[in-house]
Amino acid sequence: MPSDDSSPQSGSESTRFQKLFDPSAEQLIQLVAGRTVAAIVHAWHEGREAQIVITGGRTGLAIAKGIDVALFRTTSQDETFKGAKVRIWLSDERFLGLDDPERSDSTLMAGFERSTSHILFERVAEPSTCTLAEAAEKYASELDIKVGDTSRFDAVILSMGEDGHIASLFPGHTRELDSMKSAVAVDNSPKPPAERVSIGVARLANASAIYIFVVGEGKREALEELLGGGQTSPISLFRESSPNASISIVTDLKF
Repeated sequence: MPSDDSSPQSGSESTRFQKLFDPSAEQLIQLVAGRTVAAIVHAWHEGREAQIVITGGRTGLAIAKGIDVALFRTTSQDETFKGAKVRIWLSDERFLGLDDPERSDSTLMAGFERSTSHILFERVAEPSTCTLAEAAEKYASELDIKVGDTSRFDAVILSMGEDGHIASLFPGHTRELDSMKSAVAVDNSPKPPAERVSIGVARLANASAIYIFVVGEGKREALEELLGGGQTSPISLFRESSPNASISIVTDLKF
């Protein structure tokens, strides 16, 4: 079973994050999916729509499938959840056509097979309808309207890259990292394609729970830098933006 160190103390950077460790990435995904569904159900019990953020890539797809299964099991056993909705936002998206197989959202949407009646998927606009800057502005506007200035995401699920990036927020990209906009245009991503739309740091940090997957030996160096107090990682900005959020490092690496 994944170990849960949920009692951070003052001192080093490593104590500013909770730790979820298991040598099995599959077990970690199931754990976070279960916690996310619990957060969704909590929102529904409060009589409101749930709001979550998920990441792309293989980790994102596995998480989407895990949430789908857990949500189906929960809702199929309780008629009171009929009509309840969870709005899903993409942490970042490649600025490509809606039917382009390289987009993240198409893959993630396909991961929800059983619980589709409860899912509302928010997609970034495509190049045929607007410029990159306009797409970011539109996504920011949707976030501001549908999440609101005072409300939090119920859960944010991210995956850290080997260079320490999360979403499409990269170390050293000061313009994007310092922006207070809910979504930002990224025109120089080190990973192709260069043009992307990312939810901003401040908006991502405004969450009840943040789960950051750090899976694979190739990410050890970036993790050690983060936990050693390094300030180059976008993750280091989360605590400043949301000091009361529960931020968990979800990893198969012992630290």
